[in-house]
Order: sequence, then structure tokens, then C-alpha cells
Amino acid sequence: MNKILPDEHIRTAIYNAIDGIVVDGKTVNCYDTNVTGGTIPNQYVIMSTQSNEVDKANKCEYFWDSDILLDIVTIYQNTGNTGSRLLADRIANKVRELTNVLTLGTSGLTVIYQKQSFPNDLSLQTENQNVFRKFIRISLKIK
Repeated sequence: MNKILPDEHIRTAIYNAIDGIVVDGKTVNCYDTNVTGGTIPNQYVIMSTQSNEVDKANKCEYFWDSDILLDIVTIYQNTGNTGSRLLADRIANKVRELTNVLTLGTSGLTVIYQKQSFPNDLSLQTENQNVFRKFIRISLKIK
């Protein structure tokens, strides 16, 4: 197989599509693997786990089956019943909309099929924070 690994091109396409989006008046930045900088924002998207598999179903040409998990995080400070999943829902919907049709730029790779799935949400309540997380898995067949 002479095709390049698509990872960096997938992340670039997602980052270009969603970094700096505004949802409910709040700016949502996108990060690769973890949040960088001196301050942790109250809402952000992490481009998390990525995997690839070679699809040899076509003997004339191989394809990539690629997946990436997007982790949408909203954090509410203080104790008690602060915040809700609503902002996370709205961010997830905007991210879903903006990543529904990805192209891989000048990489020479072409997305021939794309699917989005939505694993279970997670929430965490501590003494100081309420954290709501939603996930979007993007699966791509790439030639």
C-alpha cells in the first residue's frame, strides 16, 4: 500500500471546520489530544483516539477505514445544580453539522464514505465542578 496514513489530514480537516465556533455566545476551541495553554476553558472539543485499518476488499486498490473520536466538554464551576447538558448538546449538534462532509485537502486522499455515530454521554459532579461530555465518532472510508 503506497498511500499515506490519513491521520494528520483528518485532524486538519476537523480542526479547520470547527476551531473557534461560537455556540450560545461562547467560543469553542478544538484541541489535539489535550487542552493547551495556561487556562482550561469551560467548553472545548478534543480530537481524541484515532485508528486506521487497511481495507483490502478491492484487489485493484486498497482503502483506509479510519475513525476519530471527538470529545465535547463543558465545565461549570461551583457546587450544586449548576449548568446542564444543553450547551454540550448544542456544541455537539454544531460540530456534527460542520464535520458531516469532510475533505482531506491536498493530501491526495479522497473520502468516499463517511458516517457519524454518537457514543454514550458522560457526566461528572465534584465538589467544585459539573462536567458534561458528549462524543462524536467519525468513521471514514478513504481512497
